[in-house]
Amino acid sequence: MTVHQTDSPTFADPAASATSDPSAADRDCRRRPGLRGVLHSVRQKNWDQHVGDMEAMADTEGFRALRDRIIGLASMAPGERALDVGSGTGLLALAVAPTVEQVYAIDISAAMCRRLASKVLEARLANVEVRQASATQLPLPDGSVDVVLSNYCYHHLEDRDKERALTEAWRVLRPGGRLVVGDMMFRVRVTDARDRAVMTSIVKSMLRRGPAGLLRVLKNALRYLTGRWEHPADVDWWRAALPRAGFVDVQVHPLDHEGGIAVARRADPASS
Repeated sequence: MTVHQTDSPTFADPAASATSDPSAADRDCRRRPGLRGVLHSVRQKNWDQHVGDMEAMADTEGFRALRDRIIGLASMAPGERALDVGSGTGLLALAVAPTVEQVYAIDISAAMCRRLASKVLEARLANVEVRQASATQLPLPDGSVDVVLSNYCYHHLEDRDKERALTEAWRVLRPGGRLVVGDMMFRVRVTDARDRAVMTSIVKSMLRRGPAGLLRVLKNALRYLTGRWEHPADVDWWRAALPRAGFVDVQVHPLDHEGGIAVARRADPASS
C-alpha cells in the first residue's frame, strides 16, 4: 500500500449532512453566534474536517446499497485494475480490493487519504494504492486501468471541471474499459418536476432535525447564493457529457432520491 500526496483543489463526499454529530465547522459556528457564525462556517468549509461524518455516511444502508449497485454494474474480475475517484475513506476501494489485482484510490483531501491508508494497513491489503490528487488531473498513465468507479464526487465540481474529470477518466481507461459513476443528479431549479421533488425532500429531511436542521438549510442556502454549494448536474447533462468525453454505450439512470448512476465504456477499436 502506498500513499501519495499533492496539492490540488478540494472535493469530497457530502458528509456534513450524514450525521447529527456536530462537525468542526458547526462547533465553530456556535462560538460565533448569529449570522456572523453562519457566514464564517460557509467560508471555512474544509472537507478535511469531515472525515468522521464521511465514515458515518458510508455506514448508512442507503450508501451501502449504492456501493453494491455500482460494484455490480462494474462487473470486475480478477486481474483487473480499478480506479476509485473521490474515494473518501474507502467505501468503494475497500470493497473491490479482494476481487481485483490493483486498486488506485484517489481523493483530494489529505485527511481522507490518511484515514483510508490506515484502514488499508489494518486490513493488510497489499493491492490498494492511496493517492491525494484531483479528479481533473489523475496521476495515472494513459490506458492504465480497466474500470473507473466513483461515488458522490463529481457534484462538487463545476460543469466545466466535470467535463475535464470525465475526459481524464476516459484517458486512463484502457480501450474497452468501463466507467460507473454514482452521483447527485439534479439541478437546483423549480421548472422540472423531479428537481422540485428532490429539493423538497432534502429540505424536509433537514428540517426534521429541528433547529440544527434549520441552521443547515440556511447555511446551504447561503452557500448556494455565494456560489459555494455543490454543483450537481441532471441526468440529461450526463447523457450529453459522457459522449463528448469520448465514451460509448452510455446509460444514465435516475434513482428514487437525488442520485443517479451513469455507466459507459471507452470504445475498443480492435473489437470494431
